[in-house]
Amino acid sequence: MRVSVVLPVYNRARYVGEAIESVLSQTLPPDELIVVDDGSTDDSVAVVQRFARPELRVIRRANGGIGAARNSGLCALTGDLVAFIDSDDLWERDKLELQVAALRASDDVQLVFGHLLEFLSPDRAGELAATLRVATDPVPGLIATTLLMRRGAVERIGPFDETLWVGEFVEWMARARDLGLASRMLPGIVARRRIHGDNTVLTRAGTDYLRAIKSTLDRRRRAAHAD
Repeated sequence: MRVSVVLPVYNRARYVGEAIESVLSQTLPPDELIVVDDGSTDDSVAVVQRFARPELRVIRRANGGIGAARNSGLCALTGDLVAFIDSDDLWERDKLELQVAALRASDDVQLVFGHLLEFLSPDRAGELAATLRVATDPVPGLIATTLLMRRGAVERIGPFDETLWVGEFVEWMARARDLGLASRMLPGIVARRRIHGDNTVLTRAGTDYLRAIKSTLDRRRRAAHAD
């Protein structure tokens, strides 16, 4: 089974290189890594282009948010299995190997997650330690960075909601649950989430989470009336 990875990036020159390294150094390397530059104005693309690897492709687009960037990657991929990683996160070296094995072990499972560990980014830990707290224990990682799924599941769920700048994965996963797609949570840590103070979830949350929840509830009401 071919594995495709989609990595959206927007102004993360400081961190995107480490994210890419964590993908390319997997014990089971992906067949393709699609980096979608979402209109960065810093050196993100220059950092990405230093990786002269045949499995790495770069797509450039105007800034439209992480949902739109992921959708661009989904339209371009060729693999049977699909994974995401955010440009400031890191994968554990055996993430793909463990998750591919889990999907091979059960034809019914469509999505595989794993546990997540948060960490303060070393370059900003000193200034953020007093104001931001991170979980010291691993937690179930129900986020895009921890996911590996079958391409057929992606096609059934559909694209990400491009009107949501935050909470797009919450709304997308709600659609997956409504479809009854089987998922599995692996017990081990598969990824680490970097907290650096400029995370989109910290700076742009606003009302988007509420909009994501409302969109889900409205869709479920429509489905109930249709029945």
